Amino acid sequence: MNMYKKILFPTCLTVFCSHVFDFTLRTAIEEEAKLWIYHGLGRVNMSGEEVAKEIEKAEARLFEEYGDKLKRRGFTNYAINVTDGDIVSEITKLARNAKVDVIIMGTGTRPPMPAGESARVGPLGKTTAQTLLWAPCPVLVVPPALVPGLARR
Repeated sequence: MNMYKKILFPTCLTVFCSHVFDFTLRTAIEEEAKLWIYHGLGRVNMSGEEVAKEIEKAEARLFEEYGDKLKRRGFTNYAINVTDGDIVSEITKLARNAKVDVIIMGTGTRPPMPAGESARVGPLGKTTAQTLLWAPCPVLVVPPALVPGLARR
């Protein structure tokens, strides 16, 4: 019996998120789950037409970043979602509306520690911390030890 049927992966399109995506994709495949890949533009001060163009560009970037990995694994049960607005609000709204079972995300927008430096990890990034507080479902935060080059030896 699978634990997760629907997984949400919020991404900021950094290298760190790429490693978190690898974990998320493996989980989605193992669980035979639907995967939502979400990217938030944040609050933008643009016309509706400009926002639509930015959303279209961001969707293309998401597919450019993750499309090959999805194709190589033969994974087709996914959706790409981009919105403007408060990112945490949009993550939690998507999770609630899609009845997501788990949100899988990293500790923040940057690796929490540079490779080779102290293993002391700083606090969670703002988006991750707020998502943990407001999410309508469990949030699985991928630790730095699962990111190549950041593991403690």
